[in-house]
Amino acid sequence: MHVSSVISNSISQDIRLKGHQSIRLSVDGFSVLVSDASYAPVYLKKYTFESSVPEEDQLSECGRILDEDGLLSFEGETILIANSMAVTLLPDQFFAQDKKREILEKVCTLRKTDQVYDRIIKNRKLMLLYAVPEKIIELSKRFAGEVKILHTAECLISLSDQVKSSDHQRGVVMAEVQGHTLDILVIKEDRILLLNRYSLNDPSDFIYHALNTMKQLDLDRESIPIYLSGLIHEEHELYGLLGKYIRNVVPTPYYLEHLSREEILGFMILSESSKCG
Repeated sequence: MHVSSVISNSISQDIRLKGHQSIRLSVDGFSVLVSDASYAPVYLKKYTFESSVPEEDQLSECGRILDEDGLLSFEGETILIANSMAVTLLPDQFFAQDKKREILEKVCTLRKTDQVYDRIIKNRKLMLLYAVPEKIIELSKRFAGEVKILHTAECLISLSDQVKSSDHQRGVVMAEVQGHTLDILVIKEDRILLLNRYSLNDPSDFIYHALNTMKQLDLDRESIPIYLSGLIHEEHELYGLLGKYIRNVVPTPYYLEHLSREEILGFMILSESSKCG
């Protein structure tokens, strides 16, 4: 396993009691961010498996590392960000608590052991439904403090508040690119037109999906901006390649103390999760 230690300050007892801890689970590993009560980061590490590892073994290793680092005993707020491909958004008037599994199964494939979670999207009269594997729920029960299990999609919607209101009106695409996944959010006239998640064989595949999304929704590539987060930063070769097809490609605006611009793009979803609670 490869470990990237971005920030490794000691975590005080006050932070353990009143701070925020976010853990993002991905196909090839996980990331951990601990912030103080004012959301200033004090600890940030990324763990990447060097070969394909079954999900159960990944979560077992995640729990072991968190335990060794004393993070299971964290008593402040803990957020687990699930990586499920089974996720959908629907108007709240069509939501029924006793039908949520049935609703999600109409658009996604679920395992028998998956639990279906629901979250209200603030100020939008929308409900997010997503599957949470049983092993993630078991991991959540090992923490000493309160734990919420969110989905990347909710964090991306929350992140859209960083974008100019004029872009929300005329149209904007947000793309969150990881090594094996892509989340795309499209907003126009301040309405969510599309929220999709894709599996990627290679990060470069995101360009096809971004262009296809704009084509399907008849979005003008000359005027509608695409805001990137995740792996793709301004110095990345894929940033320039996308710019050959879409005129206005920009990094998602965000601020995190002590981090470079590249690091902020990579970890902003992790940070934003604490503000979704």
